Amino acid sequence: MTQQLLHGKLAKYYDRLYSYRDYLDEAIRIQNLIIKYSPKEPTSILDVACGTGLHLKHLKDDFQCTGVDISKDMLKIARKNAKGITFKQVDMKKLKLKKKFDVITCLLSSIGYSNTLGNLNKTIKNFYNHLTKEGIVLIEPSHAKSFYVSGKPNITIYDGNDAKITRINISKTKPTTTQLTMHIVVAEKGKEAKYFVDNHKLGLFGIKDTLKTMRNAGFKSKFLANGLMTGRELLVGIKR
Repeated sequence: MTQQLLHGKLAKYYDRLYSYRDYLDEAIRIQNLIIKYSPKEPTSILDVACGTGLHLKHLKDDFQCTGVDISKDMLKIARKNAKGITFKQVDMKKLKLKKKFDVITCLLSSIGYSNTLGNLNKTIKNFYNHLTKEGIVLIEPSHAKSFYVSGKPNITIYDGNDAKITRINISKTKPTTTQLTMHIVVAEKGKEAKYFVDNHKLGLFGIKDTLKTMRNAGFKSKFLANGLMTGRELLVGIKR
Protein backbone atom coordinates (compact mmCIF):
# COMPACT_ATOMS: atom_id res chain seq x y z
CA MET A 1 0.00 0.00 0.00
CA THR A 2 1.30 3.46 -0.88
CA GLN A 3 2.01 5.51 2.21
CA GLN A 4 -0.18 8.57 2.58
CA LEU A 5 1.66 11.88 2.18
CA LEU A 6 0.43 13.40 5.45
CA HIS A 7 1.82 10.38 7.29
CA GLY A 8 4.99 10.34 5.16
CA LYS A 9 6.82 13.18 3.40
CA LEU A 10 4.38 15.76 4.82
CA ALA A 11 4.48 14.39 8.38
CA LYS A 12 6.45 17.44 9.55
CA TYR A 13 3.27 19.50 9.02
CA TYR A 14 0.96 17.10 10.87
CA ASP A 15 1.15 18.69 14.31
CA ARG A 16 0.60 22.16 12.87
CA LEU A 17 -2.54 21.02 11.03
CA TYR A 18 -3.82 19.51 14.28
CA SER A 19 -2.65 22.36 16.51
CA TYR A 20 -6.29 23.15 17.35
CA ARG A 21 -6.47 19.94 19.38
CA ASP A 22 -5.90 20.00 23.13
CA TYR A 23 -3.90 16.81 23.63
CA LEU A 24 -3.51 17.42 27.36
CA ASP A 25 -7.28 17.64 27.83
CA GLU A 26 -7.76 14.50 25.70
CA ALA A 27 -5.13 12.65 27.75
CA ILE A 28 -6.99 13.58 30.93
CA ARG A 29 -10.21 12.28 29.36
CA ILE A 30 -8.45 9.06 28.37
CA GLN A 31 -7.23 8.64 31.94
CA ASN A 32 -10.72 9.29 33.34
CA LEU A 33 -12.21 6.67 31.00
CA ILE A 34 -9.55 4.18 32.06
CA ILE A 35 -10.36 4.82 35.72
CA LYS A 36 -14.09 4.45 35.03
CA TYR A 37 -14.01 1.24 32.99
CA SER A 38 -10.90 -0.65 34.05
CA PRO A 39 -11.67 -3.45 36.56
CA LYS A 40 -8.14 -3.07 37.94
CA GLU A 41 -5.52 -0.39 38.42
CA PRO A 42 -3.59 -0.31 35.12
CA THR A 43 0.07 0.61 34.82
CA SER A 44 0.85 0.26 31.10
CA ILE A 45 -0.57 1.67 27.85
CA LEU A 46 -0.04 0.76 24.21
CA ASP A 47 -1.17 3.46 21.76
CA VAL A 48 -1.79 1.88 18.33
CA ALA A 49 -1.50 4.30 15.38
CA CYS A 50 0.11 6.69 17.86
CA GLY A 51 1.02 9.27 15.21
CA THR A 52 3.30 11.95 16.60
CA GLY A 53 2.92 10.70 20.18
CA LEU A 54 1.22 13.71 21.76
CA HIS A 55 -1.29 11.69 23.81
CA LEU A 56 1.51 9.57 25.27
CA LYS A 57 3.52 12.70 26.03
CA HIS A 58 0.85 13.61 28.60
CA LEU A 59 0.31 10.06 29.90
CA LYS A 60 3.89 8.97 30.47
CA ASP A 61 4.09 10.30 34.03
CA ASP A 62 1.30 7.96 35.13
CA PHE A 63 1.78 4.93 32.87
CA GLN A 64 4.49 2.89 31.20
CA CYS A 65 3.86 3.96 27.61
CA THR A 66 4.55 2.34 24.26
CA GLY A 67 3.52 3.66 20.86
CA VAL A 68 3.30 1.88 17.52
CA ASP A 69 2.61 3.30 14.08
CA ILE A 70 3.06 2.11 10.51
CA SER A 71 4.79 5.36 9.53
CA LYS A 72 8.49 5.79 10.28
CA ASP A 73 8.14 9.52 9.53
CA MET A 74 5.48 9.98 12.20
CA LEU A 75 7.51 7.94 14.69
CA LYS A 76 10.57 10.11 14.05
CA ILE A 77 8.55 13.11 15.23
CA ALA A 78 6.98 11.14 18.11
CA ARG A 79 10.43 10.33 19.50
CA LYS A 80 11.14 14.07 19.68
CA ASN A 81 7.71 14.96 21.11
CA ALA A 82 7.69 12.31 23.83
CA LYS A 83 11.20 11.47 24.92
CA GLY A 84 11.73 8.35 27.01
CA ILE A 85 8.85 6.40 25.44
CA THR A 86 9.34 3.25 23.39
CA PHE A 87 8.10 3.68 19.81
CA LYS A 88 8.05 0.90 17.21
CA GLN A 89 7.13 0.77 13.54
CA VAL A 90 4.34 -1.82 13.36
CA ASP A 91 1.26 -2.43 11.20
CA MET A 92 -1.75 -2.89 13.50
CA LYS A 93 -2.90 -5.81 11.33
CA LYS A 94 0.37 -7.61 12.12
CA LEU A 95 0.83 -6.55 15.73
CA LYS A 96 3.21 -8.91 17.52
CA LEU A 97 5.21 -7.31 20.34
CA LYS A 98 5.67 -10.30 22.67
CA LYS A 99 4.46 -8.08 25.50
CA LYS A 100 1.08 -7.41 27.11
CA PHE A 101 -0.43 -4.14 28.31
CA ASP A 102 -3.21 -3.09 30.69
CA VAL A 103 -4.66 -0.55 28.24
CA ILE A 104 -4.67 -0.24 24.43
CA THR A 105 -5.86 2.87 22.63
CA CYS A 106 -6.59 3.29 18.90
CA LEU A 107 -7.91 6.78 18.28
CA LEU A 108 -8.86 9.28 15.54
CA SER A 109 -10.72 6.52 13.65
CA SER A 110 -7.34 4.98 12.77
CA ILE A 111 -9.01 1.58 13.00
CA GLY A 112 -10.35 2.41 9.52
CA TYR A 113 -6.89 1.77 8.10
CA SER A 114 -7.58 -1.92 8.68
CA ASN A 115 -9.52 -1.40 5.42
CA THR A 116 -11.52 -4.66 5.34
CA LEU A 117 -13.73 -6.54 7.78
CA GLY A 118 -11.32 -9.48 7.63
CA ASN A 119 -8.43 -7.22 8.62
CA LEU A 120 -10.57 -5.62 11.32
CA ASN A 121 -11.06 -9.10 12.81
CA LYS A 122 -7.28 -9.65 12.80
CA THR A 123 -6.61 -6.24 14.32
CA ILE A 124 -9.16 -6.59 17.12
CA LYS A 125 -7.83 -10.08 17.89
CA ASN A 126 -4.31 -8.63 18.01
CA PHE A 127 -5.52 -6.07 20.55
CA TYR A 128 -7.07 -8.85 22.65
CA ASN A 129 -3.86 -10.91 22.56
CA HIS A 130 -1.76 -7.92 23.67
CA LEU A 131 -3.87 -7.16 26.74
CA THR A 132 -3.42 -8.49 30.25
CA LYS A 133 -6.38 -10.14 31.98
CA GLU A 134 -9.15 -7.55 32.51
CA GLY A 135 -7.23 -5.12 30.33
CA ILE A 136 -9.23 -2.57 28.33
CA VAL A 137 -9.18 -1.21 24.78
CA LEU A 138 -10.46 2.23 23.73
CA ILE A 139 -11.26 2.58 20.00
CA GLU A 140 -12.64 5.58 18.13
CA PRO A 141 -14.74 3.87 15.42
CA SER A 142 -14.68 4.39 11.66
CA HIS A 143 -18.11 4.45 10.04
CA ALA A 144 -20.03 6.40 7.42
CA LYS A 145 -22.24 8.32 9.85
CA SER A 146 -19.31 9.76 11.81
CA PHE A 147 -17.24 12.03 9.57
CA TYR A 148 -17.16 10.53 6.11
CA VAL A 149 -20.17 12.13 4.41
CA SER A 150 -19.80 11.59 0.69
CA GLY A 151 -19.05 14.79 -1.22
CA LYS A 152 -19.00 17.04 1.85
CA PRO A 153 -15.89 19.28 1.90
CA ASN A 154 -14.08 19.96 5.18
CA ILE A 155 -11.29 22.46 5.70
CA THR A 156 -8.46 22.75 8.25
CA ILE A 157 -6.26 25.85 8.40
CA TYR A 158 -2.97 26.51 10.15
CA ASP A 159 -2.23 30.23 10.26
CA GLY A 160 1.22 30.60 11.79
CA ASN A 161 4.03 33.10 11.38
CA ASP A 162 6.29 30.41 9.96
CA ALA A 163 3.81 28.92 7.52
CA LYS A 164 0.26 28.94 6.22
CA ILE A 165 -1.28 25.52 5.57
CA THR A 166 -4.71 24.58 4.28
CA ARG A 167 -6.17 21.13 3.88
CA ILE A 168 -9.49 20.46 2.19
CA ASN A 169 -10.89 16.94 2.57
CA ILE A 170 -13.52 15.41 0.31
CA SER A 171 -14.85 11.88 0.78
CA LYS A 172 -16.32 9.48 -1.78
CA THR A 173 -18.14 7.01 0.40
CA LYS A 174 -19.35 3.52 -0.47
CA PRO A 175 -21.17 1.11 1.86
CA THR A 176 -17.97 -0.36 3.36
CA THR A 177 -15.17 2.04 2.36
CA THR A 178 -14.39 5.70 1.87
CA GLN A 179 -11.83 7.33 -0.42
CA LEU A 180 -10.65 10.43 1.43
CA THR A 181 -8.89 12.92 -0.84
CA MET A 182 -6.90 15.68 0.83
CA HIS A 183 -5.94 18.82 -1.09
CA ILE A 184 -3.05 20.37 0.82
CA VAL A 185 -1.39 23.74 0.19
CA VAL A 186 1.75 24.64 2.12
CA ALA A 187 3.24 28.14 2.02
CA GLU A 188 6.37 28.49 4.16
CA LYS A 189 8.18 31.74 4.83
CA GLY A 190 10.68 32.47 2.08
CA LYS A 191 9.54 29.56 -0.12
CA GLU A 192 7.16 29.01 -3.00
CA ALA A 193 3.75 27.61 -2.11
CA LYS A 194 3.37 23.89 -2.81
CA TYR A 195 0.23 21.89 -3.58
CA PHE A 196 -0.26 18.20 -2.82
CA VAL A 197 -3.06 15.67 -3.36
CA ASP A 198 -3.13 12.95 -0.71
CA ASN A 199 -5.41 9.90 -0.99
CA HIS A 200 -6.50 7.80 1.97
CA LYS A 201 -8.64 4.69 1.72
CA LEU A 202 -10.38 3.59 4.91
CA GLY A 203 -12.72 0.81 5.82
CA LEU A 204 -16.12 1.79 7.22
CA PHE A 205 -17.29 -0.57 9.93
CA GLY A 206 -20.77 -0.17 11.41
CA ILE A 207 -20.98 0.15 15.17
CA LYS A 208 -22.96 -3.10 15.49
CA ASP A 209 -20.46 -4.99 13.31
CA THR A 210 -17.50 -3.59 15.24
CA LEU A 211 -19.04 -4.44 18.60
CA LYS A 212 -19.78 -7.95 17.29
CA THR A 213 -16.16 -8.30 16.15
CA MET A 214 -14.97 -7.21 19.60
CA ARG A 215 -17.29 -9.68 21.33
CA ASN A 216 -16.22 -12.50 19.03
CA ALA A 217 -12.60 -11.75 19.95
CA GLY A 218 -13.47 -12.14 23.63
CA PHE A 219 -14.21 -8.58 24.76
CA LYS A 220 -17.08 -7.37 26.85
CA SER A 221 -17.79 -4.30 24.72
CA LYS A 222 -19.70 -1.05 25.07
CA PHE A 223 -20.55 1.88 22.77
CA LEU A 224 -20.26 5.44 24.06
CA ALA A 225 -21.98 8.12 21.98
CA ASN A 226 -19.78 10.76 23.64
CA GLY A 227 -16.10 9.90 23.73
CA LEU A 228 -12.95 11.97 24.08
CA MET A 229 -14.19 14.94 22.08
CA THR A 230 -17.53 16.45 21.12
CA GLY A 231 -18.93 14.60 18.14
CA ARG A 232 -16.58 11.63 18.49
CA GLU A 233 -17.85 8.26 19.64
CA LEU A 234 -15.90 5.58 21.48
CA LEU A 235 -15.91 1.81 21.79
CA VAL A 236 -14.72 0.30 25.07
CA GLY A 237 -13.72 -3.33 25.36
CA ILE A 238 -12.78 -5.26 28.51
CA LYS A 239 -10.83 -8.49 28.16
CA ARG A 240 -12.77 -11.27 29.85
